[in-house]
Amino acid sequence: MINQEILREYDIRGIFQKSLTLKDVEYISFKLATIIKETQSHQIIIGHDGRNSSLEIKNTLIENFLSFGIDVYDISLIPTPVSYFANKYFKVPNLIMITGSHNPKEYNGLKIIIDEKPFFGDRIKTLNQISDCKKSQSAGNLYFKSPIEPYSNEILDRFKNINKLKIVWDPGNGAIAPIIHRIVETIGGNNIILNRSIDSTFPNHHPDPTIKKNIIQISEYVKQHSFDLGISFDGDGDRVGIIDNNGQLIYSDIILLLLVLDLHQEKKDITAVADVKCSKILFDTLKSKGINILMSKTGHSLIKEMINIENADIAGEMSGHIFYKYQYYGYDDAIFASLKIVNLLNQSDLKLSEITKPYLKSSSTPEIKLHCAEKDKFQILSNLIDKIRVTYINQVEIIDIDGVRVESKDFWFLIRASNTQNCLVFRLEHFDSKNFKIEINNLIELLQNYKLDISELTGFNNTI
Repeated sequence: MINQEILREYDIRGIFQKSLTLKDVEYISFKLATIIKETQSHQIIIGHDGRNSSLEIKNTLIENFLSFGIDVYDISLIPTPVSYFANKYFKVPNLIMITGSHNPKEYNGLKIIIDEKPFFGDRIKTLNQISDCKKSQSAGNLYFKSPIEPYSNEILDRFKNINKLKIVWDPGNGAIAPIIHRIVETIGGNNIILNRSIDSTFPNHHPDPTIKKNIIQISEYVKQHSFDLGISFDGDGDRVGIIDNNGQLIYSDIILLLLVLDLHQEKKDITAVADVKCSKILFDTLKSKGINILMSKTGHSLIKEMINIENADIAGEMSGHIFYKYQYYGYDDAIFASLKIVNLLNQSDLKLSEITKPYLKSSSTPEIKLHCAEKDKFQILSNLIDKIRVTYINQVEIIDIDGVRVESKDFWFLIRASNTQNCLVFRLEHFDSKNFKIEINNLIELLQNYKLDISELTGFNNTI
């Protein structure tokens, strides 16, 4: 039986050999093989990131899938967006990408596509209810394929004459490093790559580009050497962090806002999707431009589903996932998104700090984690929502599509359960800087009554 704790909302994730063991991986392969055998294509692509445990997981999966008569395409060490590309390019409808993404180095996990659709939600959570596949009399075939060359060629064919800028790139010792090296060699301009070797210990910083302490190195390089832009990635290359010419991290919702406005110049009748953690400035600005902007639950699989349902052209999350459906494939590709930003800046006479300035008119927190026991997480959230409905009863709108988002004319805040870590996620944005700290203190007073580690929030509060 698979450890139920690792069966998350939009992927499978846990600490390798603790919550996520090779026995769990074996059981997962039994269940997925049953599901695949019920589809028309008995084939699967398997790729992996640069974590030490990824090879062990891959070998276990391959051995089992072959024994069930399923053909396996091993695409080796690859960033997640390139595995999604392989899914399209090789026309194999099933995929497992082995990655711990932006989690600490001891984590690993599986991102899954079955029959060309993201495999998530109840389909993951009910895996233990699926009967185990029986071994086949004839083994499947193992193929070794690399999508790197066709992916690189397609990306570079889409972006030409973007050579005006001085750019610092930071793959963060993650799986995306070799692709970035290929790209910067071709696009021209003045490019520097930091932390380009793949190293599963992440010796220079944790591979989450949306957290300020993780972009100190690239930020300092941008400032000291007068670069136009810094671009940083997470461990598997599906999330991007953008640093402006002053070395400041631009939150991903503002980056999404710029990209939607940029796309709007090309296609007037666009639909965009942003997750529930994104700034009210994004939603209000796009609505004022006549753009159909929709709010989604957080999660790459959930957003992909909404893109398909709503036929959206572009989408994004506060966590740095950017999705292009218009003239692309609809999956989250940090390389594609970063080159869209490079192209936007390359065509402008303004610096990035000048382009973003009109939209930086609030005081806001980053995503802040309120750690708690996994078994208590959803009950704590439920109790909090009940309390918040009573406390914030007047002159607010309560949005409950994912946790609770409270909106007033002066501020909004969100508290939701993380689907990848043992924590609640908090964010506050205030449009009156004088009252920003007051509202944080109000929420700290509320949150400290629950079994939450709020040290990350109080630490932030002490810095403002």
